[in-house]
Amino acid sequence: MSNIEDNRLLLLYQKFQSKTASVEELTELNNFLASEGAEQHLFELIEKEYQSSEIKQPELPEFRAEQIFQQITGQPQTHRKIRKLWPRIAGVAAVAGLLAIAILFKDQILSIGSQSQVVSSNQDIAPGRSAATLTLANGRKILLSATPSGELANESGVTISKTSDGEILYEIKENSAAKPGQHNLLSTAMGETYQVKLPDGSRVWLNAASSLKYPVSFSSLKDRRVELHGEAYFEVAKDKLHPFLVETDGQEVTVLGTHFNIKAYQQDKNIVTTLAEGSVRVGYQASAWSDHGKIVYKDEVILSPGQQSLLKGETISVSKATLEESLAWKDGNFVFNDANIEKIMQDIARWYNIQVVYEGSVPAGKFSGNVSRTKNISQILRALESTKLVHFKIEGRKVYVSK
Repeated sequence: MSNIEDNRLLLLYQKFQSKTASVEELTELNNFLASEGAEQHLFELIEKEYQSSEIKQPELPEFRAEQIFQQITGQPQTHRKIRKLWPRIAGVAAVAGLLAIAILFKDQILSIGSQSQVVSSNQDIAPGRSAATLTLANGRKILLSATPSGELANESGVTISKTSDGEILYEIKENSAAKPGQHNLLSTAMGETYQVKLPDGSRVWLNAASSLKYPVSFSSLKDRRVELHGEAYFEVAKDKLHPFLVETDGQEVTVLGTHFNIKAYQQDKNIVTTLAEGSVRVGYQASAWSDHGKIVYKDEVILSPGQQSLLKGETISVSKATLEESLAWKDGNFVFNDANIEKIMQDIARWYNIQVVYEGSVPAGKFSGNVSRTKNISQILRALESTKLVHFKIEGRKVYVSK
């Protein structure tokens, strides 16, 4: 193979190992490993790269490495060589046999079989789409998915238009007559997502079953305040004189210019704020008891890039974020790391516009995987069902879940 092909192969393997590979990349890697001598060639490439690198990858526990290696490959190795190659050989061996989507359950690496049949083709459910409803300040509603590109509205000196790739743009005249109290509302139903560029130049990606309320114009306001229900990713335009504030139920995030994600679905009963770039201040209402009774006060935490806050009621915690997982929806993927089936099905339900019904007790177990949101629901359900820990049945837009 050429150096270019070898580099491509190493990249595919690294993406698989870090669980960032797409379905297409997993398929490409699997196709290579199906050829004779391919695994040995990949072993040699990885070992060569490892030897030339000054940064050593962390090793798997020896007992777990031996278990994975013997289970999947059954190929004898000396103890010294096995230990040296474990972080790489175990991953390569796991790739062999993948056909579409890799699912990790606890310490077992599982995959979809080619004969797996969760649903028939006429029962399958297509993924969501780019669509939303824009409600103007005068109450007029515009269905954006059905609206051609061009000018959508022109009111109070504010022109709203839709680009050819579906983005909503606002253009404000210098002497705009827009009143401070006028707001627009962008909302998505289940199975919809949309991107908008606000009047100040900030960009917002709105996830399914979410809404964003914002002023028609920010020009006469001391701050840029918006209201979010559901989930959205923000890339805020910098303006030191006018802070950008995002209000959710029980929380207020203040920024000057940064990139962050807020997940605040009411049914989740918590608010997760993930910071990708810059700095944000997360304010919330807390309380304490004194001799005079309960005292309610406002408190706040400051997040640094790569951190995540979790607000449950009046209690907040800050931890290191897994950006890949938190921002996956914006990039068109589902990424789960040790997630239970209820968490997974909540996200699936919003994107595929389905109702989830549990038959009997909720299946136990933790799942991890990387799946494209462009795939039909059957591909995700097949992957989950291949663990033998959960089973599905589709009837219309209802998905029944059982052990």
